[in-house]
Amino acid sequence: MTHIALEGGCFVLSSNQFCRRKDYPPPPEYVFSGTEDDLAPDSVVCAGGSVIISPSGTVLAGPNYEGEALITADLDLGEIVNEKFTFDVVGHYSRPEVLSLNVRDHPTRPVTFTSAKTEDSK
Repeated sequence: MTHIALEGGCFVLSSNQFCRRKDYPPPPEYVFSGTEDDLAPDSVVCAGGSVIISPSGTVLAGPNYEGEALITADLDLGEIVNEKFTFDVVGHYSRPEVLSLNVRDHPTRPVTFTSAKTEDSK
């Protein structure tokens, strides 16, 4: 989530469920694959981890793994503008000689093979 906040220069509000075995239908109607033991009703099957991250990558709230909860944070929307200046995706370190995007406006074959000519192939 931190990577998404830094790369996008945006706030990230990531919510994930916290649930226990008893929140699901009982076996055999619902079986958790990959578990060999019968899970107790209070066994945690999804630990949550909801988090709020600022555009600078600072964790403002969470991650919460303790149970059901509401997490909140005060957001300074000015941080978005500041962080947009620190990640210049098309600026001075843009390398079009290394990476480029070509858009064709007509149908083409999805896969083509090319090879460099070698001394042996002449």
